[in-house]
Amino acid sequence: MDSRDIPVGSLAFWLAWKLSVILVLGVVLLIVFTSPDFRGPVKLVFLLIVVGIMAVSDDEFVYGRATESGIHFRRYIKMHFLPWSEIRSITWSASDRLQIRLKGGKLFRKMLSAQSFRSSSSSEWLSTPPEVVRWLLVAKPFGAEGIELIGPGL
Repeated sequence: MDSRDIPVGSLAFWLAWKLSVILVLGVVLLIVFTSPDFRGPVKLVFLLIVVGIMAVSDDEFVYGRATESGIHFRRYIKMHFLPWSEIRSITWSASDRLQIRLKGGKLFRKMLSAQSFRSSSSSEWLSTPPEVVRWLLVAKPFGAEGIELIGPGL
């Protein structure tokens, strides 16, 4: 990561989230295929519903870095790039939680969530914007002019 790159979320949180989703899916599969209560089409319907919910909820969690040109992020395996001009708003509820709403996007891909395990004092955690928001306010990169910044500190 370049010294001018600003972290968006963290690899540790992203990896913990992905592993927990895999663990939950494994437990659900184990329960569905070993329980005598699930038979025939009920088993298939239940399995499809759980897998669908997990896939949709897992899709928005990302981690990456912000640069002058936009945000480079990893959703699953492949790195993606999101220019500043495609971002509608950035919302945060604490200094380690960030939601990025997109101007476009497909059905379930209109928002990205990035989170980290950073912890500090509770007053700083709630009142300080995430590092990428503070950087946006100072650096004002090209294309980021129309991004709405929404949080408890602003």
